[in-house]
Amino acid sequence: MLEEKDWDILLKRIKNGKCTPFLGSGACSEKISVIFQIANEWAEEYDYPMEDSYNLARVAQFVAVTEEDEMLPRDEICNRITELSKEVTPKYFETPDEIHGVLADLPLSVYITTTYDDLMVQALKSRGKTPIQEICRWNEYLIQRKPTPLDFDPTPEKPLVYHLHGCYKIPESLVLTEDDYLDFLAAISKDQNLLPLRIQEAFTGSSLLLIGYKVTDWDFRVLCRILDEYLEISMGRKHISVQLVPGNVSETHEEKAQKYLDRYFEDLHIQVYWHDCHEFSAELKTRWETFNRDTTKIHIKNGRSFPIKEKSGKVSILFLAADPTNESRLRLGEEFREIQEKLKLAKFRDRFTLELPQLSVRPSDTSQALLDTQPQIVHFSGHGTPTGALCFEDLAGKAHPIELDALAALFEQFSDHVNCVVLNACYAEIQAKAIAKHIKYVIGMNRAIGDKAAIAFAIGFYQALGGGRSIEDAYKFGCIQIQLHGIPEHLTPVLIKKGQS
Repeated sequence: MLEEKDWDILLKRIKNGKCTPFLGSGACSEKISVIFQIANEWAEEYDYPMEDSYNLARVAQFVAVTEEDEMLPRDEICNRITELSKEVTPKYFETPDEIHGVLADLPLSVYITTTYDDLMVQALKSRGKTPIQEICRWNEYLIQRKPTPLDFDPTPEKPLVYHLHGCYKIPESLVLTEDDYLDFLAAISKDQNLLPLRIQEAFTGSSLLLIGYKVTDWDFRVLCRILDEYLEISMGRKHISVQLVPGNVSETHEEKAQKYLDRYFEDLHIQVYWHDCHEFSAELKTRWETFNRDTTKIHIKNGRSFPIKEKSGKVSILFLAADPTNESRLRLGEEFREIQEKLKLAKFRDRFTLELPQLSVRPSDTSQALLDTQPQIVHFSGHGTPTGALCFEDLAGKAHPIELDALAALFEQFSDHVNCVVLNACYAEIQAKAIAKHIKYVIGMNRAIGDKAAIAFAIGFYQALGGGRSIEDAYKFGCIQIQLHGIPEHLTPVLIKKGQS
């Protein structure tokens, strides 16, 4: 078990984005459990003569040699994962102890996996994030392929998922047989630049969270050899390994294995957690939610309790966005980047905190984000219907309109601290009037508004706020910014004050 101080360090590192998860074969779960099944199946099918029929790397080596086809075991595994992946839906990642979903909820920028599946990518997409995938180019075939540009800076909204041992979509990328692992390790040792700089920085500049490994597995043994070099220069940060106890061993041998690993990891500052991934992910989820709640205090006012942020003297801005797949596409990412940039350059930038954006928001996401961040300004960007309803997303990513009274009732619950709501969506004036019964300032659109005009308004609005202007002035600056862009929609935004009909 981890001690409380270990959990405290881990949660703080996660909060600051200084944690990098590594996913091993034990994290695949029952959905894509091909690694645990196929070795024994191959051993029987190809008459494997040794006793360790559970050892996938060794059995795969045997199949490749005896069948005189190195690609045969790779193709078979890729086909299996392709079929099993069809069963995975976004709803699957809502399970409380599903490790990929739990990790996808964390504000992290880099995820590294030694599994062949893309469950981490799917989990991140289910949370409305836009992950970028890349594989380690450890052999000549992969070197010839055009790489994904890695000159961008990964963020929690656009994280990097790095497949260290390959991905099933490219069979040639799999590090599978014993020879593959040796060739992979040799390639890494020979070329220091084989791993992208951003991945090397993740090795040395953050706490590592190794999940779903066994001390006897080849992927873990090779990973340890790589980490051994990098962790020597990681400034002594503490790391955590969620270890799976080897199966079919006696309690005595199990205890010896644990002691061996504890001693092996001691110099690398790696704390071992001896539990399976379900137990760890459930505890991580619970502790993370509690950790976030502990950043708020309970304040009693008029006989009613409500949470407020610890005073920091800053104005919190929450950006919500929804772009359903069955609606015309919007440039919501660009709008957020413009807001972020304008506040970053603003004279009074230290007065504001732009919270992590909530993308592809569903109704429940909205209330959760409001509870978690306790913002003073809420900015919604997306679609609106001619009747005034705002379009959020359902579990399938399609439009889910929320009617006027429902959203107004939600904001009534946060009227103690929300001071301004910006509805950057078509026909949102109707909804704005309903919300303005409870919120001091609400901005909506009196007709359909184009992407360029919506972004221009956001630029002017947050430029003015960052320059120390009032919300009323910022609204005017937003309208002027639309004019400056030569767009004939500067009369579309409407400011409604509390109590106005």
